[in-house]
Amino acid sequence: MTDVGRYVLALDAGGTMTDTFLTDEQGRSYLGKSLTVPENEAVSYLESVGDACETAGVSRSAVHASSALGVYAGTGMLNLVLTHSGANIGLLTTKGFELTHYLERGLTWLGQTREEEANFQLHEHTEPFVDFANVRGISERISGGTIYDSAGHSAGRVIIPLNEAEVEAAVDEFLDGGVESIAIVFLCSYVNPAHERRAKEIAEAIVARRGVDVPVVISADICPRRGETNRMKATLLEAYGGAPARKQLFGVETAAKSDGYAHDMSTLLCYGSVANIRHPRMCESAVSGPIGGITGGKALADLKGWKNLVCCDLGGTSFDVGAIVDGLLPFASTMDWCRHRLNIPCVSIDSVGAGAGMEIHVEAAFKQVRLGPKSAGSNVGVCLRHPEITVADCDLALGYLSADNFLGGKVRLDREKAIATLEERLAKPLGMDVYDAALGVLDLLHDRLGDHINGSLLSRGLNPGEYTVLAYGGSGPLHLWGLAERIEAAGICTVPWAAAFSAFGIVEAERFHRLEQTVVCILLPNRSPEEWLAEARSVDRGWRNLEERAYEELGQLGIDKDQIRFRYGITARYVGQYFVSWSAHVPRGRITADHKDVQMLIDSFEAEFRRIYPVAGRFPDAGYQIDSVFVEAITPRAPTALARYEPAGPMPDAKAEKGRRQAYTPDGGWSEFRIWDMDSLKAGNVIEGPSIIEHSMTTLVVPAANRVEFDEHKVIWYRPK
Repeated sequence: MTDVGRYVLALDAGGTMTDTFLTDEQGRSYLGKSLTVPENEAVSYLESVGDACETAGVSRSAVHASSALGVYAGTGMLNLVLTHSGANIGLLTTKGFELTHYLERGLTWLGQTREEEANFQLHEHTEPFVDFANVRGISERISGGTIYDSAGHSAGRVIIPLNEAEVEAAVDEFLDGGVESIAIVFLCSYVNPAHERRAKEIAEAIVARRGVDVPVVISADICPRRGETNRMKATLLEAYGGAPARKQLFGVETAAKSDGYAHDMSTLLCYGSVANIRHPRMCESAVSGPIGGITGGKALADLKGWKNLVCCDLGGTSFDVGAIVDGLLPFASTMDWCRHRLNIPCVSIDSVGAGAGMEIHVEAAFKQVRLGPKSAGSNVGVCLRHPEITVADCDLALGYLSADNFLGGKVRLDREKAIATLEERLAKPLGMDVYDAALGVLDLLHDRLGDHINGSLLSRGLNPGEYTVLAYGGSGPLHLWGLAERIEAAGICTVPWAAAFSAFGIVEAERFHRLEQTVVCILLPNRSPEEWLAEARSVDRGWRNLEERAYEELGQLGIDKDQIRFRYGITARYVGQYFVSWSAHVPRGRITADHKDVQMLIDSFEAEFRRIYPVAGRFPDAGYQIDSVFVEAITPRAPTALARYEPAGPMPDAKAEKGRRQAYTPDGGWSEFRIWDMDSLKAGNVIEGPSIIEHSMTTLVVPAANRVEFDEHKVIWYRPK
């Protein structure tokens, strides 16, 4: 790294905190944290980086000047959708399909709680990206050419020519009405984009003639995949939030460069890759922080030789779980996000509402306690500035959190106010002691966490006893003791940098662009090998097309062809299976005249299917339907490594102990806990409970029946005595 810089800088900007993970060429890491400023993320970026630099004992400008890479995963796209403040869109679509986006396949239950899902009266359609007044149907039609096409049209055949006059009239109407972005999504354009590309040419010519700055986005560039509704939504998301989200990222980049950073800023994409913020599909960055946690877990699993790992991210609002099975990242070809289902590839994460910031509500008449769904976010609880009691108030009242150590002492929490308010709003309505009531709230939270992990694994036929559980996030170590009581795992651990673990994962993520497009390839049984080979030619054509797109995209970022290598894959299913296809990498990306190349496709799909489902679920006699092909164009990355430490022995240095304080035990009653400074503990140290290990960004609670052990990479193993 010395020729390009000494540091790698990664930030995960969540709704509450902006976390920095700074690492140098020796593998030493430093953490930084600040409250997120959604209206100007450049401010919280500089504060968080400055906090990490202060820990490292070096100036912020010096770090920026000698950084090889800066990656910022923000919440820009999310904030735009939640606040309905994206661009005013005009949509051109195939005539007769103007309502596709509004009907959204009837998925009105997306993003609802289980109670809401069961109550159909609470279902409602998601807020659309585009006003129906700004939708125009255009006369045109292209054949999809699938096995289900009763008319027998070949794939990509023009059935109805594009009515160019309708396109011109619609674009003029859009511009007269003040639209800020135009999206074009025609039926079956994934097999023949000619109509979309011609409509884009017409629209851009009109935009240029009228001298306005209105981008034109087509689905053939954003998401050339089968699935009309999901493809339309992905394209609309790009039109709605792409430009505003880039503006936010450019603001962060400008702030970094003004402080000495010499390169383009990068961001994290939904499928676990780092990409330049000039990436042409900004919709692929809609989810970032939780993805960083899974890529960090994968990097740690590779280092430690763990085959199976459950990554658990507990923050203030949500509990995100991702399972790495047989060393492979969990992957999904579609993404449910903000109550929209999108054709955007992503690392698969199961989320549930649970976190230290969740509000506590009491139904006094029924002696019932309900957690959430709202969270205090950066307001923490009544102990800081939130009007409602939260789980964090309970942690503080029970002595687990220190009122003087929040954000390293930069913010002081009001423990007395938390206890008094818990007494009034929680304990008295339940007729309980305030501390027993607070402990009961933690039991409810921990039950939800344990049920979510066990359910995520068992529902897929996976045995929790074969998995290591890694807990991170600002609240992960704090509630690890409750989690450990509810799962039977091969091992349970956390890390000292747990609060910034997603930022660590951003550092460890690969640099690649994933490009995917639909193909029509159906391998029916009882067909000759020659017929199968002819059918599979579409797969090879798809790979070649995607290679050229990748060279073009990366070339615009200054990356030469000889720096790019490719991974290849397909998404496929058995003929007759609806809605679900599975992604499978293949060992080589060529279909030659050798019949073995077709068998390679089948074997790759079968191996992936057997990895997920029992062998009895196979149905090869139905034949195989390959729905799409993808390539991953991989580019060089700055090398990083976790530092390895010589074990110092089980006995910690005396200076690591900060003191003692009373805390409420999980069994009830007060006990004296030893307080340790996490940064002063070394590899090989063993800390016996009852203890509380404090870091400026997180806290690890060790009850009397447990201990923790620091291994050679300072991974903290949580074990019974």
